[in-house]
Amino acid sequence: MTVIPTSHLPLRVEEITAAWLTTVLDERFPGTVVTEAHVGTVIAGTATKVRLLLSYNAAGHRHRLPPTMWLKGGFIRHDYTYDKSFVNEAKFFGTWGQKLDINKPQAYWSGWDEGVQGLVLLEDLAARNATFGNASISLISIDQQAQALELLAKMHAKWWESPELKTLKNFSTAWEAAGDIVMQMLRPEYFEQCINHRRCQAYTGPYRDRERIMAGLRRQWARGREVPQVFAHGDAHLGNMFFEPDGTPGYLDWQSWQEGPYMHDVAYSTIGNLGIEDRRHAEKDLIAGYLAALKRNGVANPPEFADAWQAYRRHAMHGFMWPFTPEEMQPVEIVTAEGDCFGAAVSDLDTFGALGV
Repeated sequence: MTVIPTSHLPLRVEEITAAWLTTVLDERFPGTVVTEAHVGTVIAGTATKVRLLLSYNAAGHRHRLPPTMWLKGGFIRHDYTYDKSFVNEAKFFGTWGQKLDINKPQAYWSGWDEGVQGLVLLEDLAARNATFGNASISLISIDQQAQALELLAKMHAKWWESPELKTLKNFSTAWEAAGDIVMQMLRPEYFEQCINHRRCQAYTGPYRDRERIMAGLRRQWARGREVPQVFAHGDAHLGNMFFEPDGTPGYLDWQSWQEGPYMHDVAYSTIGNLGIEDRRHAEKDLIAGYLAALKRNGVANPPEFADAWQAYRRHAMHGFMWPFTPEEMQPVEIVTAEGDCFGAAVSDLDTFGALGV
């Protein structure tokens, strides 16, 4: 894929034109001309998603380019705009993602300019009749979560403790960095607003103590380097998933991929995707199933269950930050639903005890 000068990467929705789309699609689909381009739905969030309605010349039709695509990147600015995430997602589809054989959207083009903008033209999954995860509407079944962990195990196994990962940023190191967005969410005045809101209703006892929360996060990041490192999705929550008509899951958001502890994706996904009683009933079996899937996918010596269970208890800490997520990034209904899941989990699992804080 391509690194493009800043002047050629739209920074506003109004700058997305048929001429620009012709230029970028011609790289992979020679001769294509976009004859008409209309902006449809625009969804603001951590990134902005812009649905495009497109018409092509004969060459575009020969390449079987679809009539709709989504262009994803940084088009709408807010206090929590994180330019690196847009670049990271564009890089995923242009580099590592091309080697990763799991269920994900097709990318027709991606381009980036470090620190400024990253864009990716993605398949419109509605054409597959896919549905999309939303924790405020419905969590998923235990069987679907088992499938999600099979998907993560396949991805983790591909570069399990591989030296190639050392070219990537590391999850634990990145989150430890001073001034990271998590610590912005723990500013005293903002913390007080959240902890006394419905979104944190499930947070009880020591899990309402700002200093212990900060200590728990720091301990989790430090201990995250003690377990096997993998190619991690980094943000494998339900809102970043899609489901085929038969229920088969896939991942559609790749802003946070990096080297990271295998258990980060597993705990974040399992706790946040399941209803509380389903999680309590099935979490040990699901972790055992994930470990077995690692072996089926070529990991000769996956972690022992006892070690994985302790790592799971500790890694509940990251998802614990859900209800502190600003509304510019996620709707309050979603952060509240996820807060209910993680608030129950950290108490059930004694996460502070597992972390020793």
